[in-house]
Amino acid sequence: MDNNEHFAVHLERLGAAADTITVVLSNELVDLLSGQLYKSPLKAIEELVVNSYDAGAADCFLYVPDAAAQEADPRGSFIVVFDNGIGMNLKGLEELWRIGQSGKKGSDVDPRTKRKLIGKFGIGKLATHTIAHRLTYVSRTAAGIFAVTTDYRRFVSGGTTSPVSLSVRQLTDVKSLLADSTLGRLLKTSGIPLAQFETPSWTLVLLEELKDKARSIQLGRLRRVLETAMPLGSGFTLHLNGTVVESSKGEYERLVDFSVDQLPKERLEALSKATATTWRVENGRLVSGLFKEGISGQVIVTERSLVGKSDDLFRSHGFFVRVRGRLINEDDPSFGITSAYGLMHRFRADLNADDLNSVLTASREGFEAGSLSSALIQVLVEVYNEARQRYEEAMDAKQKITDRKVEQHRNYVNPRYVEYPVADVIGAPAVQQSGAEPDKSWFYLDLPPTGEAAALVKRLYQEPRTKYKYVYSQSGRNQRLARFDPHKATFTINLDHDFVRAHADEPRARLLLEDFVTTEAMLEVYLREALVPAHTVGEILERRDALLRSLSLDHPFSLTSLAASLLDSASNERDLEVNLVAAMRGLGFVAKHISGEGKPDGLAEFHDYPSGPRIITLEAKSSKDVPSLGALDFAGLQQHMKDYGAQGCIVVAPAYPGASKDDDAAAAKRAKELRVSCWTVGQLADFVSVAEARHLTARNLLNIVLEKFAPGDVATAVTNLLKSSAWSMPELYTAIVTAI
Repeated sequence: MDNNEHFAVHLERLGAAADTITVVLSNELVDLLSGQLYKSPLKAIEELVVNSYDAGAADCFLYVPDAAAQEADPRGSFIVVFDNGIGMNLKGLEELWRIGQSGKKGSDVDPRTKRKLIGKFGIGKLATHTIAHRLTYVSRTAAGIFAVTTDYRRFVSGGTTSPVSLSVRQLTDVKSLLADSTLGRLLKTSGIPLAQFETPSWTLVLLEELKDKARSIQLGRLRRVLETAMPLGSGFTLHLNGTVVESSKGEYERLVDFSVDQLPKERLEALSKATATTWRVENGRLVSGLFKEGISGQVIVTERSLVGKSDDLFRSHGFFVRVRGRLINEDDPSFGITSAYGLMHRFRADLNADDLNSVLTASREGFEAGSLSSALIQVLVEVYNEARQRYEEAMDAKQKITDRKVEQHRNYVNPRYVEYPVADVIGAPAVQQSGAEPDKSWFYLDLPPTGEAAALVKRLYQEPRTKYKYVYSQSGRNQRLARFDPHKATFTINLDHDFVRAHADEPRARLLLEDFVTTEAMLEVYLREALVPAHTVGEILERRDALLRSLSLDHPFSLTSLAASLLDSASNERDLEVNLVAAMRGLGFVAKHISGEGKPDGLAEFHDYPSGPRIITLEAKSSKDVPSLGALDFAGLQQHMKDYGAQGCIVVAPAYPGASKDDDAAAAKRAKELRVSCWTVGQLADFVSVAEARHLTARNLLNIVLEKFAPGDVATAVTNLLKSSAWSMPELYTAIVTAI
């Protein structure tokens, strides 16, 4: 094609003008939104596929030319996405170009398609700006065929927001549209079947005048990305350049694979007893007096977890119960059955139960409670238990292969205890995106870089176990017990940790220490694998860490000792940072030492029920004398809060300039203005030293940090708290028991 043959140009001669859409958007904003959110051209293509899924399409046809084709005809190359979803009428095309708004907003499920919606922010269409100058939408609904084209180059530079008018045209009919010679050549090249245009609704997205980024698309890599994004059995078929894109999960090894009519006699007897009706196998179905049409279907358990990136479109794991072809439990993979995460996320059961049609609710997404529904639950329980038993047998068989090896090559630890759980959490974005530390990193686990995660997951599932290494490093007394790097199969144990110092010298004790470190690191993995919230994991592991340190010293964790250490380190910058973090932990915070240029000295997190997690930045300003106003750098402290999403900041220093002026001092004014809570080392030491005796906790300190800022106000709040009457716990307990 030459430039005059662009299909967008032909639209000006097809049909009649129906309306005008006014878009107010600057070129800088287009660049910012598309460039920051969709830097990869592959991500831009994936966004178009997601839009087709959100439209409820059964089929999506994608054509992307290879680099050679684009090189041969750089001006005439194009990318096409066609889907047979619900389409867009005139109003839909107008809403399409309301930047920052979306018709999907406010709902997780489209009421028309019954699918979980992915895009909700109204900026997904800007992904196309990454790879093309010209964008055309042609869509059919019952209202007719409408088309609109935009050229991103019309959005002017310079930060202005001059309106751009887009002409919407209504085309006569499908026949006249397909008669266009340019579109005919386009469809022949892209391989979209002409019969698709006869469906009641569809959308064609055409990208022309492709940019250099489009030329960088490697079709092999694009296919792998799309295969990873495709779920199993979602009712959505994607075609790339004429070939169906199969879900990569279809290649996972199946450790269990059976049909429900293969349930053994013992399970049928248990099912008959639980439902008070006789169950039998008939014509490949489970049949009873309640389920006369029967229940049929297939069950698999895979070696690898089925949870992953494809869950953005649709889940691949759990129960899929269909009544006359319609899925009734789209958002409930377990169907209410309590199960271990490790198996349910490898488990898939596609079942048909047409007898339930009589008890479906009006929405047809659930069913009424009763004998039929109760019997179905019992069937699902037996199906799941059978799958679990077969999975256990398969895992035992795999372990026996290892057991037959000579001693030096045997692995006594089954991969289901280490490799599989680690692969599960690394491969499930929803699990691994935030960790238990206040800065959202993991407590013990070192995640691989994003680009290396898939290869590591594959290796953990498929390759023979690698013997783990244990190395010792002086990481600092305030740092964690260990770090676990699954990529290098290495545990790095912190020699400065109190528990390690107490057990690392004797060789036999080291073996026990290394076993303990392994189980401790895996505890974090198990908790996250079981979908325990990150903040809860942090609280549990922080308490365990405090207990370990205390046990190693053979006496309760000493807040008095922490208070003394704070006072001793007032003039030592590094020691004050470390002791400040330790004091926060002693009070019940989950705390982490960070330090470094442009960063706070530490972070402390406390889950304040019912308000949720609260994070404060920790800042230590050591000095032999009173630190200057410049050394305190209040603006920098406020920036730290913003950078880490903290709700408050505690700065600890020996004293503050202008203390005699109280609220008139510059330090006091800046502290109030920027909401930085100014404590002296002595005040914090006093608070910590009496915390155990007076039952003060992180919440008491947090209340002051978030409400009192000027040095004088903090001093008054601390003094009032420490001089208030303390309850005698024995007397209080006696009074409670007496009252009861």
